[in-house]
Amino acid sequence: MVSVASRQARLRWAAVVCGAVALCALPVAVRALPVPDSRIGAAALRARILASAHVPYQGYAESTVSLGIPELPDLSDVSMLLNGTTDQYAWYRSPGRWRAAVITAAGEEDTYQAGAATYLWEYDHNLLTRIIGSPPARLPRAADLLPPALGRRLLVLAAGAGHLSRLPSRRIAGIDAAGLRVLPADPRTTVAAVDIWADPATGLPAAVQIFARGSGRPVLISRFLQLTESPPALSAVAPDPAPGVDTATAEFPDVSRILNGFGPPLPGQLAGLTRVQEPGGLAPLGAYGTGFTRFAVIPLPDRVGFQALSAALAAGAARVLLPDGAAVEIRTPLLTVDLATSRFGGPVFLLAGPVTPALLRRAATGLLAKSVVVP
Repeated sequence: MVSVASRQARLRWAAVVCGAVALCALPVAVRALPVPDSRIGAAALRARILASAHVPYQGYAESTVSLGIPELPDLSDVSMLLNGTTDQYAWYRSPGRWRAAVITAAGEEDTYQAGAATYLWEYDHNLLTRIIGSPPARLPRAADLLPPALGRRLLVLAAGAGHLSRLPSRRIAGIDAAGLRVLPADPRTTVAAVDIWADPATGLPAAVQIFARGSGRPVLISRFLQLTESPPALSAVAPDPAPGVDTATAEFPDVSRILNGFGPPLPGQLAGLTRVQEPGGLAPLGAYGTGFTRFAVIPLPDRVGFQALSAALAAGAARVLLPDGAAVEIRTPLLTVDLATSRFGGPVFLLAGPVTPALLRRAATGLLAKSVVVP
């Protein structure tokens, strides 16, 4: 009787163990299943991705960027963002209601978009800051690297500037995502290809890769590790500071007041590329070109300009002689940056974009020639 009971107990425990093993192996088995390829065409997939801004989602994403940009004064946060891995949770209800939480060694840093206001939560400072207004131009932030925002932005930038084709589907965070590749047509850009995988039904991007010319590995990878296409609770995207949390209110800096009137007027063309609409009507800020063949020009105030020059030279940037001055050039696989100065004095011009060094040098040469004021 005892042996029969023991045998039955062993059988029950064996069943429990086998069931537990089966449950643990289920996610692996699901990932191993072949991914059915979507029949959606490249143009239709692009249209769905561009129309996906109102698709709600919540998930966990990892972005790895290896641009090799040296740390410049007052821009350490941007340098870290473009030279490392960023992990963040995201809760997204609509373009005006979302939250992104970056995981840091000290805790987390959250960005809330709550209608017209932006909130920044800093765990290590126990501070919630409400920022009023909308900046005409701003620095990159971690939420820009989330696959939905990044994928849509890249497709807008690539409009009419490259060849579209389908890629085989991939299973990403449980979604059988259809692949889209953009191949830029202009050889003056350093971007070789942009790959986006998105839900073929909703167009929501689940992963993005950017390849630089001459590189077989992507210089930027952003993908969801967990993703649910459902609206998060309103409480998840509404800043609600706990008792004891410090609060503050700030305004975006009036960049137009600071920069308008600073530096000579920028020309209508540089290096054969036409100047495009300045963000927010800021006359001193220039953008030239179309598609991925685009670069920005910013005149820097004296202190910031010469600090940037010193930092770039200390990081090993090359010094390039130009007909009317010189430039300190930072080359990365994807981004080229020139800090150009005239031998006759004047501001330091920052030129940057995903373009070849030859194009940016030509632009810097033309800029200095048009801004020369002989004493």
